[in-house]
Amino acid sequence: DREAAGVRMGYGFEAVQLSSAVEYRLDKTSQIDSTTSERTTWLFRNSFKFQLNPDWRVVGKFNHAMSESSLGQFYDGGYTEAVLGYGFRPIASDRLNALAKYTYFYNVPTTDQVTPQNTIAQFVQKSHVAALDLTYDLTHNVSVGGKYAYRLGQLSLDREKEQFFDNRASLYIVRTDLKFFGDYEGLIEGRLLDMTDLNEQRSGALVA
Repeated sequence: DREAAGVRMGYGFEAVQLSSAVEYRLDKTSQIDSTTSERTTWLFRNSFKFQLNPDWRVVGKFNHAMSESSLGQFYDGGYTEAVLGYGFRPIASDRLNALAKYTYFYNVPTTDQVTPQNTIAQFVQKSHVAALDLTYDLTHNVSVGGKYAYRLGQLSLDREKEQFFDNRASLYIVRTDLKFFGDYEGLIEGRLLDMTDLNEQRSGALVA
């Protein structure tokens, strides 16, 4: 049995845009032994955009969730995501576009969530991610771009006695966009994910 309510508010005026939302949810679940457990969840979502001038803008968001279970603290969950980005999209000469972004991430999944192996998700995760995206128009029909992102992540496999170990990764993307015959567009993209602490790499390509 689920009861939920939410409210959202937004404000926009010239160079400033703000948006906030609050959601509340109460879940009552029947257990195998005929008892009933309750889970209370609060979710807060916030985003903003600030236009410094026609070429530069700052964007960000802050999301936070709290989930508490009547079964005890072990069954609780939590989530925090904070993002701050700085974008360059010039008006007069738009050959170069750029976006720099920082993300902080903290996640304590509830034990109702399961891993890909169908086991209870008991880990705790926190990460710092920095990313830079660039796109440059070589001609009217050809653009090249790339992305580099670095994640300083930490994982704890114990929810109650947290002991974190590093889980770092770097992401490299190289991309080319093409326009031809007036009405058609295509892209070629190569990706490499380097997970140094696991001594593992994953690579792939995309053609569209």
